[in-house]
Amino acid sequence: MTKYLINKFVLSIIIVLLSATSFADKDLNVYIGSNYIADPTIARLEASCKCHLVQNYFNDNGEMLAKMAAGATGYNVIVATSYAVTELAKMGKIEPLDLKRLPNLAYVDKDFMSQVYDVGNKYSVPYAYTPVFLAYNADKMKALGITPNTWSVVFDPKYLQKLKGHVTMFNSSRNVFAAALLYLGKDPNSTNLEDLKLAREVIDRASPYWAKFDSDSYYRGLLRGDIWIAMSYSIDIYKAIADAKASHSPIKIEAMLQKEGDMYELDNMVIPTATPNLDLSYAFINNALLTKSEYELSNLTGSSVPNKEAIKMLSLDIAKNPWIYPPDMRKMYVFNEYAPKIRNLINEMWTEIQMRCHAICNTC
Repeated sequence: MTKYLINKFVLSIIIVLLSATSFADKDLNVYIGSNYIADPTIARLEASCKCHLVQNYFNDNGEMLAKMAAGATGYNVIVATSYAVTELAKMGKIEPLDLKRLPNLAYVDKDFMSQVYDVGNKYSVPYAYTPVFLAYNADKMKALGITPNTWSVVFDPKYLQKLKGHVTMFNSSRNVFAAALLYLGKDPNSTNLEDLKLAREVIDRASPYWAKFDSDSYYRGLLRGDIWIAMSYSIDIYKAIADAKASHSPIKIEAMLQKEGDMYELDNMVIPTATPNLDLSYAFINNALLTKSEYELSNLTGSSVPNKEAIKMLSLDIAKNPWIYPPDMRKMYVFNEYAPKIRNLINEMWTEIQMRCHAICNTC
């Protein structure tokens, strides 16, 4: 009898341990940019799905696409920018969505639905968007008599002579070529060979004046004061300004959109074909689409969200900030997919630009 009770007790312990292990293994893996989901949203998701959210970060959509093309698996959801959705679909890496399983899609602003890269939202639903513009050291710009409301400031030598060694541009061919095309008065998604050659010439002329190509830590240069103007993401600058205030830094960081127009990265949630748990994938997306979640994302990170009710809940310093919520979306452009031939050409040009920059300044 005693032996039976002992064996029963041991068996109970084993069952408890196995159950605990099973729960701990219920991870929800998301492939996403850093600082792109609010902590309260995570807590609510984990409580509702009885899971643990694991965030896997990437810095650039090219990096994410290369990893997926190489066969990466294990993700429940990927947060991908516009053109990347098309490329993932063509690679067969994401599956069509059952929109009936996403009732919270009703909260999304219709203007952000059914974009050219995914008509009818067959594969993706909007998450948030990030304007790309110029952020700068306000005191330095004032002293130099420069108003950074134009892309000319980072492409025209008449400005760059005053800024040499204190400019950063993204380490992203799409963003830099788009900015050069806007500077030239062209379509930022142009695939016209003459337009692209002209943009290349503009970049070649300007790049010797730039300190480096930097998409990751440029805002730290602004905070230190050695970078005076930088191609920037809104969420990075929102945080940098907050950090500067918190540390009582004498450096005043400001930002503005450019009169020629600006790009914005409209990020979308997609489900990989190899998702380890389809129910968890839909649970994440549905939770992220809640007005409360979108409010938390914008309020805590400065992200721009496609949810009008969430925007109404924000303080005016966020909701009325023109580089977080641009007042004229007609001058804001999303990235379209390049045809393979154009993509290869741009990649070749970009490699040559970076090699030339290394040869000249050894810092880019």
